[in-house]
Amino acid sequence: MRHRSKLPDQRIDSGADGGLALVALTESGLPLIRRWLGAPHVARWWNPAEAGIAEIAAHLRGDSVAPFLMERQGRPVGYLQIYRADGDPFWSGHDLPRETHGVDLFIGESEVVGRGLGPRFLRLAVARLFAMPEVARIHIDPDPHNAAAIRAYEKAGFSRVGLIETPDGPALYMTQRRPGSRRAG
Repeated sequence: MRHRSKLPDQRIDSGADGGLALVALTESGLPLIRRWLGAPHVARWWNPAEAGIAEIAAHLRGDSVAPFLMERQGRPVGYLQIYRADGDPFWSGHDLPRETHGVDLFIGESEVVGRGLGPRFLRLAVARLFAMPEVARIHIDPDPHNAAAIRAYEKAGFSRVGLIETPDGPALYMTQRRPGSRRAG
């Protein structure tokens, strides 16, 4: 059974994790995203601000990427996007289970960097995706030099698979399989 490539959710939260929620990004959130993309701690690892904001704005109109603001107690602190990887032109050239989703994120507000929010937001996204019975695997692909992100992703349950070359350069391919799944990687 084929499912939609873009999540229809307007809000994802656990109801139990300290006021954390993923809230669907709207046009009104783009100036905040633009500011974050220009911040040194984000710019070091993400697309340049103008290219990044154009790509994220396109996600609002497209049907393949679900963009979210990461909110802590109602305050936006970062950005997270979920996409159907096996439908993406780049990822279609890789050996992926049919129902693989990808996640990308950054903490935008510098005062909350390093406080453990990344893994907590990732757990929200992972729980939502694995609530869909057809999702087999979730992946993320940080820059291999971004040690803080890699540690955060491991805390959220992702495992290192190996280095890959992406259109954005080298990346460390990391995955999570559906709990109880026997197939590795």
